[in-house]
Amino acid sequence: MRKAGNIISTVIIIILAVLLCTVLVMKLCFRVEMKAVLTGSMEPELPVGSLLIITPTQYEDINTGDDITFVRDKNLTLVTHRVISKDDTTRQITTQGIANNTPDAPTGYDHVVGKVSLSIPYLGYIIIWMGDLKGKIIALI
Repeated sequence: MRKAGNIISTVIIIILAVLLCTVLVMKLCFRVEMKAVLTGSMEPELPVGSLLIITPTQYEDINTGDDITFVRDKNLTLVTHRVISKDDTTRQITTQGIANNTPDAPTGYDHVVGKVSLSIPYLGYIIIWMGDLKGKIIALI
């Protein structure tokens, strides 16, 4: 029984180490962001707890129907919603959550973090957990 516990804890440590290294390499080398879905505004396509891989993108490469992450306000709140229209003259992008009834206020391209290139259900819960002080302490130990 003790041996099984050692094996399980070793596997968990290896998984966390690989995940940490992957996040660091992706962020530092490729400027890729990994974020977790915290609300249900994009359900059912991006459920709460999904891990989003967000890649920087040029304005010209953003199309209607793409999911983008952008800074919503002065508090630096990040939001991921679907593009419903673009204004090429002002470089303003209008988005809306799939589950929302109304569009968001238009946002400038300079507030766009990037385009969602991959979504992995449930893995975002690890990032959510690591964002908590207890999670950071446990991961450090």
